[in-house]
Amino acid sequence: MVDRRVGCAVALLALLAAAGAAAAAPTEPCRLNGIDREVQCGRVSVAEDPDRADGRRIEVHFAVVPALARARALEPVFVLAGGPGQSARRLAGQVQPLFARLNARRDIVYVDQRGTGASNALDCEPERPPPTQRLADALDAKKTAARTRDCLRRLAASHDLRQYTTWIAVRDLEAVRSALGHARINLWGASYGSRAALEYLRQFPRHVRSVVLDGAAPPDMALPASFARDAEASLQARLAACAADPACAARFPALDASLERLLTRAGGEGFVADVAHPLTGRVERVRIDRATLAAALRVPLYSPSLAALLPHAVAEAAGGNAAPLLAVAASLGSGVAENFAEGMHYAVVCAEDMPRVDAATRAALAASRFGTDFIAPYDEACAQVASRPVPEAFYRAPEADVPVLILSGGADPATPPRHGEALAGRLKRATHAVAPNLGHGVSMHGCGPALVTGFIRNAGAAGLDADCLGKLPAPTVFAPPSPPEARR
Repeated sequence: MVDRRVGCAVALLALLAAAGAAAAAPTEPCRLNGIDREVQCGRVSVAEDPDRADGRRIEVHFAVVPALARARALEPVFVLAGGPGQSARRLAGQVQPLFARLNARRDIVYVDQRGTGASNALDCEPERPPPTQRLADALDAKKTAARTRDCLRRLAASHDLRQYTTWIAVRDLEAVRSALGHARINLWGASYGSRAALEYLRQFPRHVRSVVLDGAAPPDMALPASFARDAEASLQARLAACAADPACAARFPALDASLERLLTRAGGEGFVADVAHPLTGRVERVRIDRATLAAALRVPLYSPSLAALLPHAVAEAAGGNAAPLLAVAASLGSGVAENFAEGMHYAVVCAEDMPRVDAATRAALAASRFGTDFIAPYDEACAQVASRPVPEAFYRAPEADVPVLILSGGADPATPPRHGEALAGRLKRATHAVAPNLGHGVSMHGCGPALVTGFIRNAGAAGLDADCLGKLPAPTVFAPPSPPEARR
C-alpha cells in the first residue's frame, strides 16, 4: 500500500509535467500604472497546450505588490480580472486601494491570465479607435462583425485558440503560486474572475486559504443568454423604481410605453437619427437597430450612477433624441474596451458557454424584451473559434471546505444576486452578502473594502457584519434643469 503523502507528491509531479513543467524567471523591479511605488514583475513559461509539454510555449506575466511590513503574513492575495478578456495588471491601479490595509502585511499578486495583457494577448485591436471616431462606424454592427471575424481568423492562424479556456488557464495560476513559493493563497475574483477563482478552487483546493467572489459568474450561467434575462430584470427594476417615485413618475410618465415604442422603432432595419457626437459635438446621421439599442440600454445598468440617467435617456430617445442614450452608454463602454482582449473573450465563451445555449433557451428568450440580440454576435464569432471539450466537472461547484464570500449588487445586470444565491447553496462554507442598491462590483463601495479585508484576515465570515451594504443609498434619478424661461 502506497503512503498517501507519496501518492499526493506523485500526482502533483504528474500534473506539473502535463502542464508543461512551468519554469519561473526571477522577479525584477517594475512599475504599474496607478501604483505610486515600485513593484516586482515576473513571468513563468508554460506549454500553450497542456497535453503537449514539448510543444509551443507561452509566457504568463504577473506583478507582486510587496507587503509593507517586515513581519509579513504568509498567504498573499491573488487578483483575478473580469471580462473574460481583462488584464489584471492593467487593473491594478484601480483595485489596489481595496487591498491597502491587507497590503500592510500581505503581498498582492496580479496575474495576467493567458490571452490577456502581457500574457500572449489575443487582442483584436492593439491600437484602439480614437474616442472621437465617427459614431456611424462605432455603431455599425456589420462592420464590427466583419472586424471580429477577420481578427479571429488571424489569431487562429498563429495561436491555438482551444487552449485559452478557464480550466486550462488556472494551471498557469498554479504555476505562478508554485514559482513564488506560497503554500496557500487567498483569491479575489471579480465578475468572470470569480469563475476562474472557482475553477482554481476545484482543481487546487489544498492551496486555497479563502476566496472572495465579487459578482458571481459560475460556469453554468451560460453567457451570453444570461445577458438578456439579467439585463431585462435590471432594466425593469429601474423603470419600476421610477414609477414608484412621485417626482420621477411625474417627470417621466409611462416609461414602459416609451421603451416599447423605442424597441418597436428599432426593429427590422432600425431607424435613422441625427446625433451630436458626445465628444466632438459634430452632428452625425446614424442607424440604430435592435442590437445597438439593446447594448445602449444594458451598458449603463452596470453603474447605478449612470443608470440614474436612463429614465431621461429613454424618454428623450422615444421622443426622437437618441444622443443622451448613446452618450451614457459610450461613457462606460469606451473605458472597458481599452483593457479587453477580444480573442481571449471569444475563446472562453465559445468553449464554455455557447454549447449550453440550446434551442429551448433561445425559444424562451425570443419572447423577452431583448430576445436573442446578445446571442447573435457570438453565433457568428464562434464559427471562427475552434474549441476543445470542457471537462464536465468544470460546471459543478467545488467541493472544497474553504471559506467563500460572495458579494452581489442588487441592481447588477450581469451577475445579479440570483447567481450568487444559487452558488452559495452549492458551496460548503459560503457567505452571500447583497448590496441592494449597487450594480456590477461591490468590493470598492462603502463598507465593501472593510468586509473584504476582514474576511481575508480571518479566513472566514466570523464576526462579519454585512448589514452595512443595505445602507448604501441608490443615486437620485437624473432630471435635466428646466430652461430659463420655465424658471421665471
